[in-house]
Amino acid sequence: MKRLLAAALVGLTLIVLLVQDIPLAGYLRTVETDRIYTALERDAFLLSDKALDSLNDPTVDNLDILQTDLDRYQILKGARVVVVDLNGVVVADTEIPSMAGTSYLSRPEIQKSLTGQVTSGRRFSTTTQTELLYVAVPIFFGTDQLGVVRITYPASQVDATVNQRILGLATVAGITLLIAIMVAVLLANAISRRIKDLETITDEFTKGNLSVRANEDEGTHEIRALARSFNEMSDSLTRLLSQQRAFAADASHQLRTPLTALQLRLERAAELIDTDPHGASERIEAATDEAERLQRLVEGLLVLSRADAHDNPTLVTVDLCKIVRERAESWEALASDRGIVITVIPTKVARITAVENAVEQVIDNYIDNALEIVPDNSVIALDISYGNRFSTLHVMDQGPGMPQEDLEKAFNRFWRARSDKEGSGLGLAIVERLVTLGGGNVRLVNRTPHGLDAQADFLNA
Repeated sequence: MKRLLAAALVGLTLIVLLVQDIPLAGYLRTVETDRIYTALERDAFLLSDKALDSLNDPTVDNLDILQTDLDRYQILKGARVVVVDLNGVVVADTEIPSMAGTSYLSRPEIQKSLTGQVTSGRRFSTTTQTELLYVAVPIFFGTDQLGVVRITYPASQVDATVNQRILGLATVAGITLLIAIMVAVLLANAISRRIKDLETITDEFTKGNLSVRANEDEGTHEIRALARSFNEMSDSLTRLLSQQRAFAADASHQLRTPLTALQLRLERAAELIDTDPHGASERIEAATDEAERLQRLVEGLLVLSRADAHDNPTLVTVDLCKIVRERAESWEALASDRGIVITVIPTKVARITAVENAVEQVIDNYIDNALEIVPDNSVIALDISYGNRFSTLHVMDQGPGMPQEDLEKAFNRFWRARSDKEGSGLGLAIVERLVTLGGGNVRLVNRTPHGLDAQADFLNA
């Protein structure tokens, strides 16, 4: 009976781990690969803009500028970039600059992109004898195609990153299983007459009756402890399952619209590809926008899902003032394009405790939201007020402010002030969750005569 009980507890833990970790491992692999493809495709479009001048006017100076831009990108991202003209001849190559003038028409992705299509995938390179992830995008000047930008990334690095995450997941699962074995052995040695009742309750729970709980008031001390442990486990699993169901419901509801729009645009593009290539291109661009919106929505849902799964997160001590200055500097370039000035008022140190990287996400979300609504040539001011228990971050803009009823709903998931905005409605919800996990509070306050003061309280260290 003791061995049977121990085997049952370990088996239950193993089943839970397998059911959870095997799909999660596959999901992590898919997400990481898709993330890299998306990032490479985005970078390829940005580099295609830089290559326009060189392909329009292939002077030595323009080609040198292009080569410098591509080399800088390779140093930053570790990916190889090749630019070819409309004949498939290399104009610039970050790996082997002397390859300029070589024909790359033998590369299938180059051939396909020279027809105006964006291509991505994974293939074996006979030249480098390695597996590569690649993205190739056409370079257009108006409606005329000038060439192709191709970015390749070693598949081994992607596989290493994914395998490292899966190894971490397997390590946690192994530790969990080891702990489960130890607990099972200890509990099996404390078997008493109440063990049969606990076995019955466990059977009910594994059959899906999540409402059953063990009696904690009867039996020996060991049995009562086992009953409490079982009930705590049941509560945790029930809570996790509820969160997963809520997450699935939210995701299915919010993803339905962009997925439908994406499908309709792609179907319409397929219908027009032969008769109206320009119209098809416009619909493909619109589909790309929908895909990007879908990606932002999925990333936001994942952040919230991870935050919901950690009721007792690890807190770190940071200098709020230092982070405010760093984030303000990061946003200055984007804000200056519209003549917007980001000012930082605080100068003294503000030591706080918060969830790791939470302060940066809070500031970024607040500034991003402010930039969407403030007029050009205005000011966004970042300040800190110091209290006995909290240090409060203020991001103050000169926009129109918000109605009082909207201030109370702004932190709700999927809520947006205007239905025509491209956001996912998750930014402020993520802010609220990250701050409250660290013991703080968030709020939006209208300023006089106009503007908004986005606030976040952080516990003083």
